[in-house]
Amino acid sequence: MMTFIFLFCLLSYGFIQEAFSKTELQNDYGAIGTTFEIIEEDLLEVIESNLKRVVEKGNLETHQKQISQKVVAKIKRPQAIEGIHHTTKTRSFTYDPSVIIPYDLKDHKGQIFYGKGTKVNPLDYQSLTKPLLFIDGDEQEHRNWALTQDSQALVILVKGSPFELMETLNRSVYFDQNGVLVKRLGIGQVPARVTQEEKHLLIEEINLQKEGS
Repeated sequence: MMTFIFLFCLLSYGFIQEAFSKTELQNDYGAIGTTFEIIEEDLLEVIESNLKRVVEKGNLETHQKQISQKVVAKIKRPQAIEGIHHTTKTRSFTYDPSVIIPYDLKDHKGQIFYGKGTKVNPLDYQSLTKPLLFIDGDEQEHRNWALTQDSQALVILVKGSPFELMETLNRSVYFDQNGVLVKRLGIGQVPARVTQEEKHLLIEEINLQKEGS
């Protein structure tokens, strides 16, 4: 659970800068985030017209089943993350999750709890208590490697089916949806292991052939 809290902090702090660059806070803090135009009426009419045609042809139930099957298939096997390769050259580097607060942050009483320019590191508040293992779930060599690591480590896939691997490894397996974590951490090769080193994260992209030799 603590590791999940850390990941949430990591992603939340990581997106702060993006949010600040894309949106402006109203003076009364009444709205935060990007706003979208209400869907055009003609688009609604198109959708309604398409549904009517499906119903008239008696294919609505079949259509719903097809959609359900596609959704289930995508959940069981999410789209592989593009640009991630198998490690050919061992590499290790550190990642600093700190961000600079762009302006004063105040509590509900108006008291400043983080002043503008303050450097905030999630690791000051929550440690990474378990290693993170990023692997290609379709590669047997990667699965075998994961089994040799800390039994408490979180296994995160960049490709493959987490549900199938759960049965093989007899442990929880996760998928890095849309590559959010690998992009944030700068991971380009797998398998990769992420651990905490003082107030930074140590990232190791591991060549299994060299490690086993």
